[in-house]
Amino acid sequence: MKKRRWMWFLGSAAVLIAIIASIAIPALTEQTQYETYEVTPTAVVKTVAANGQLAESQLLAYGPSQQPILVSANGSQVVPAQFGISLEINQIEVTEGQSVLEGDLLFSYNSQLGQSVEVTAIADGIVRSVDTSEGLRTSGQVVSVGSAVPVVSVFASEYDADLVDIGQKASIELDAINAVFEGDVISIGQVARSVSGIKQYEVLVEVTKIPTGARFGMSATAEIEVERSASVLAVPFSALIGELPEVQILVTGASGEQTVSTVEVKLGTRGDSLVEITSGLEAGDLVVMGISGDVPSPVKFGPPPGARNNG
Repeated sequence: MKKRRWMWFLGSAAVLIAIIASIAIPALTEQTQYETYEVTPTAVVKTVAANGQLAESQLLAYGPSQQPILVSANGSQVVPAQFGISLEINQIEVTEGQSVLEGDLLFSYNSQLGQSVEVTAIADGIVRSVDTSEGLRTSGQVVSVGSAVPVVSVFASEYDADLVDIGQKASIELDAINAVFEGDVISIGQVARSVSGIKQYEVLVEVTKIPTGARFGMSATAEIEVERSASVLAVPFSALIGELPEVQILVTGASGEQTVSTVEVKLGTRGDSLVEITSGLEAGDLVVMGISGDVPSPVKFGPPPGARNNG
């Protein structure tokens, strides 16, 4: 009886060992699945984001005077216009939304001597408002005329303003109508304004055509391209490790075995998500980004100190 009991115990142990072996051996021989990024020639682009609005280059106020007053430029806050003595408006010849050409009659008013004085447009534009009625007296604006020349006025932080330069390309998005169009930087402000404690500088972007449905005053976001390196080898910032910096590359041998080696690299252009590698890697290299389903420890991901800054 003891012998049978002993045999049963040995049989159960053998079965248990077989089950453990069937699980452990494949796990020991299973090849690690790495998440990799293949190094291929690509463009590395750095942009500066700035927020503002779609505006027209100027807004003129016309009142009981021979000369208008500039009350807003490039979407700046409208400044109320006063033309001095209050005079009677005789006739108003335009309506809101009407296009006018330089020299077109806008309205007439009666001078202090009772003579009719005609006021004409000094530039092409669109009547933005009619602010009074015939027969009333006013010393303020009678009509306002916008230039209808589109410009995007955005503000870049003091930390980015030095990267922006005249002639740089910008991609502008109007969230209200989900539209994107292009422009060129034509002006960079020299005097800062403070927004929530951060100094910002106005950047004007010239556009030749705005999308259908766009209206002056709509909120705009501009992505200004400040640096580009075309067709270069690059990796994501998250692939950089260590202080040198370094990357890890996955090497597959002729028989299929995989090894991971650490390579020191030199950095070039720092883009928004990619960084140029000027030496240390070749096209086709597989840079290790992690292990499938896990982040490998002790690897520290992210750029080394200063890698995101130019210079």
